[in-house]
Amino acid sequence: MNQPASVPDVQQPAVEQPAPAAPSEPEAKKFNDPLELASFTGDFKQYQAGDIVPAMYRTAQYTISKWQLRKLPAPSAGSHWTYFGGSYVLITDAEGKILRMFSGEIIYR
Repeated sequence: MNQPASVPDVQQPAVEQPAPAAPSEPEAKKFNDPLELASFTGDFKQYQAGDIVPAMYRTAQYTISKWQLRKLPAPSAGSHWTYFGGSYVLITDAEGKILRMFSGEIIYR
């Protein structure tokens, strides 16, 4: 009876697998002004740039026309400042989309 020749147990060199990539954290947005906010809370909800403010804060009653007196930057064309949740919020005229936010403390500079 023919028996197959025994093959010595040869270990293959381990193939190095790349380490799984660590989950990348979004880079924190850097602001030129320490009073500029990345988000704020208003009406029990967290808001950030790109969110739409409730209709009430888009009315003339909340519009800030004398933004210079509150030490706010000039609004860009098609936007205006409003006061919401203790913060000054730059929103688009058409839809109320948040562009920038500043702490209410800016007035004390």
